[in-house]
Amino acid sequence: MKRSIDYTKIVRGVAWLALSICFLGLCAASVSNAESKKINKVIYRLNHLTNGNDLITVEEIKKKILATYDLDLVGVEVDRIDLADVESILQEEAFIVDTDAYVDAQEQLRIDISQRTPILRVMDLSGNNYYVDAEGIQLPLSKHFTARVPIISGAVNDFYLNVDSTAGSIQEVFKIVKAAREDDFLLAWMEGIHVTNNQEILLNGNLGKFDVIFGEAENIQEKFEKMKIFFESGLSVTGWNDIESINLKYADQVVTKSRSKT
Repeated sequence: MKRSIDYTKIVRGVAWLALSICFLGLCAASVSNAESKKINKVIYRLNHLTNGNDLITVEEIKKKILATYDLDLVGVEVDRIDLADVESILQEEAFIVDTDAYVDAQEQLRIDISQRTPILRVMDLSGNNYYVDAEGIQLPLSKHFTARVPIISGAVNDFYLNVDSTAGSIQEVFKIVKAAREDDFLLAWMEGIHVTNNQEILLNGNLGKFDVIFGEAENIQEKFEKMKIFFESGLSVTGWNDIESINLKYADQVVTKSRSKT
């Protein structure tokens, strides 16, 4: 007995096959279209320092891109841009700590840039003059902005990251400054740190003309607490202008030296 042909199933099968082919064609066209998309704009967003100033400018960042790629990346096909390479190139700049490059839905290349934060400035006897940032990285001076940070002067040695600290070294001073930055009063007060020839660390601030003899970078918080208590109580008795030095080197006490009356 002959079987009857179900033309309905055949029509449905052909229809599904046609739809599948159309779908694959649309996907291929979509992929091809995505690959041909080009960057129509580059947007730089520079995150300013906390005081609103900048160590580097967007124009300098643009020049870095131009010098590397010989163009500003506008008109380049999206799939040809190595975003990780863009980030790596910009992070070679001394003042840049982090970058994030991505392409948005409007084919705009967006580059977010974070700057390093100087926390101290070194002016040593050899004539070196540079910043050290919050991560302990040495930075050159900026031609755009002079950071208001404590100035380290005197017989300081060269700064090397991850090197054990020695008496009077910049590594020790770095620890002291980092601790001071955690306290609003100390951050506002501290203006300079001088290292003497015998590697004594002296702190100076914007109140009083005395030296604070700090000693080694040990028990830092305890020493700062002693100093603040003395500022609040002891100086109200002795007077800001009558003190030549305040010594924090000794445990559980603050030793002062009065200014000569001559």
